Amino acid sequence: MLLEMIQTRRKVSAMGYKLPLDRISLADYQQLLLRQNLLPGRRILLEQLDARFTAFAGLGLNTVLQMKTALSTPPKIAAVSAKTGIPEEYLTILRRELGSLTQKPVALSDFPSCDTALIRSLADSGIRTSKEYWEQRRDYHEELFSLCDLVRINGVGAVAARVFYEAGFSSVAAVAGAAAAEMLASVNAVNAKKGYYKAKLGEKDMQFCIDYARVQEKYC
Repeated sequence: MLLEMIQTRRKVSAMGYKLPLDRISLADYQQLLLRQNLLPGRRILLEQLDARFTAFAGLGLNTVLQMKTALSTPPKIAAVSAKTGIPEEYLTILRRELGSLTQKPVALSDFPSCDTALIRSLADSGIRTSKEYWEQRRDYHEELFSLCDLVRINGVGAVAARVFYEAGFSSVAAVAGAAAAEMLASVNAVNAKKGYYKAKLGEKDMQFCIDYARVQEKYC
């Protein structure tokens, strides 16, 4: 047990809270897009996906950060469009979607069913967000640390993190190793009992969380 805890702490110390966009390949990001349950206004991103990502590679864009930088302003978008023939509308929506990869920290006070005295004490010491707490290098045997780890997953907020945790998925690594159907069944069972949210989730939602967690495991 002691060796396991030491190894866990070493792993955490080598990780960053946010995804290193400079290391994520466009090939991995393309797979995330393919499996994501995109909002209706962003489903255009799936159109001619292979051809368009091949065109990005032809511009020398190999990582998510390079692509994000290349699309960071309207003039840059226009330049990429002129070189590749990809419509500016598509590139603008892609830029917005890329922005969602940077998951914002969550206020510790937003996590349901947490020790309010502990949250107040942490706030008094200057620790108020999931990022600040996670970077204290705690361990996965601690509930609050687990919740802070789970909200590193794109689209997972404070409430979803609580449901995932109670469903038996207490870390990014646990989500990365899950099967979508089994995870959905466990999550739905917790929510049916506790009523944390009203939204109806599907396997595709679980699969996106799993895929995103796998990218974090690979690059963080």
